[in-house]
Amino acid sequence: MAGCIAGTAYNMEADIYQPTITQDATGAAVKSWTFEKTLPCVARGTLRKGVGENSTAVEVNNYLNILNSLVKLRSQEVIPSDRRVVRIRNSDGVIFLENQDPSSDGGFQGSTIFEPRGSTPMMNFDGSVIEYETVLMRQEIQRIDV
Repeated sequence: MAGCIAGTAYNMEADIYQPTITQDATGAAVKSWTFEKTLPCVARGTLRKGVGENSTAVEVNNYLNILNSLVKLRSQEVIPSDRRVVRIRNSDGVIFLENQDPSSDGGFQGSTIFEPRGSTPMMNFDGSVIEYETVLMRQEIQRIDV
């Protein structure tokens, strides 16, 4: 999986949080989030209705929802679906920001919180996995308690 050419393309980073489930005094499950690692990556918003490269159907009336809801992230690692991806950033800073409530920064430290929805291996010419493309979906509740 070592792809030095692919690895040099990762000019962005994202923070990965893993869940910890405990029980409170009543026995109810309580989920909290713990920082796991910073992952080198490259991410881009999905502007089309479909997530495939060849999709030609653009839904103009839902343009902003699609732009903010789906992101494709490429990295050298699979991101498990129980994790959360936050603070997707480049050298200029966080690039996916929440601003739904003007009185707060929203999200996690202002950044959008995403749920991984599946990772697909990307192959080179001889069938070796060189990287993974993970589809991220904006988490409906923009909060993680750490």
